[in-house]
This record gives sequence, structure tokens and C-alpha cells, in this order.
Amino acid sequence: MDQDLRIESVDRAYRDHAEDVYRVAYAILRDPDGAVDATHEAFARAFERWEQYDASRPLRAWLHGIVAHVALDALRRRRVRQLAAPALGRIEVARRDGQAAGGDPSLEVIRRQIVDEGLAGLKPAARAAIVLRHYYGYDYAEIAGFLRTSPGNVGSILSRAHATLRERLAAIPAADAPVTAPTTAREVLR
Repeated sequence: MDQDLRIESVDRAYRDHAEDVYRVAYAILRDPDGAVDATHEAFARAFERWEQYDASRPLRAWLHGIVAHVALDALRRRRVRQLAAPALGRIEVARRDGQAAGGDPSLEVIRRQIVDEGLAGLKPAARAAIVLRHYYGYDYAEIAGFLRTSPGNVGSILSRAHATLRERLAAIPAADAPVTAPTTAREVLR
């Protein structure tokens, strides 16, 4: 493939799909800076392997597969660094705030934080499977291809992840539950 044509194709792919690729990376890494790095690395790999892209298949899916691998590789490297240099500690992930289309905006922020915390507690492969399935609608076979596993294993991963999320979310009081006024002095002091 001509170098100029490859540059133009990857540039167009970046303009069209960078935000989606970033979201997949962020969902796996839970780190905005790491997700930016993974996004750029994914497009660099796409550039290197552009001749491997099958134009009869969706480009976005191909890019999601690449970024899933890049992000999972980054998590493995992160684990090694944490074991080798425990003094570095963990970095807190900045949470993005959003506003619901109508209603109390603080409820939407709380809901997003709850879901974000629930996803953060899952293993990386489970986070990737949840995001690829529920945010982007990929079927089990496509997710299996991205994660280099079998569709049956994807079903198992998703089933366990759903159960874990349900358990964690059930333990959290509903964000939109009505707040009742305390009726006794003891309740006020709690």
C-alpha cells in the first residue's frame, strides 16, 4: 500500500473513531492518561498493520480489538511495575462528571460514580467484555476475537461480571431514594 494512502486512511480512521477507541481503553484501564496513551498506541499499531485490515468488516470493530489488546498489555505492565516498585503506590482515577438530560444533575453524577466504581472493581478482561458488549453491542464471538478467548468463555466472564455488579450495586442505597427527615434527636446526631 502506498505510504501516503496509508497515512490518509489512518488519519481518517482516527478522526472518525478516536473517541470510541478512547472509551474502550478508559473502561479497561480506569486511567484517563493511560487511556490516551493506549488510544495513540492502538492507532500506531493500526498504521503498522493497515494491510491486515479486512475492508469488508467494520473498521471500528478492528480498532476496538487492537485497543483492547493494548490496554490489557498496559495493565500487565502496570502490575509488574507495582510489584517491582511498591513505593509508587496507586494513582486515583479522576472521575468524569456528567449531567442527566433533565432532572437532578447530582443524581446522574452519583449513578455514574456507582457504575464507575462497580466497573473498577472487576478484573480487566471482565471490564473489557462488559464495555464491548453493553456499550458497543458486540456479540460474544466478536468479543472473543478481541480478547483472544472462546465465545463460551466470554459468556462465563459476562455472567460472573453481571453477578458481581448486581451484588455490589444492591449493597448501595438508591441515589434517588427519598431522603426522610429525622424524627428523633438520636437520628439527627447520627
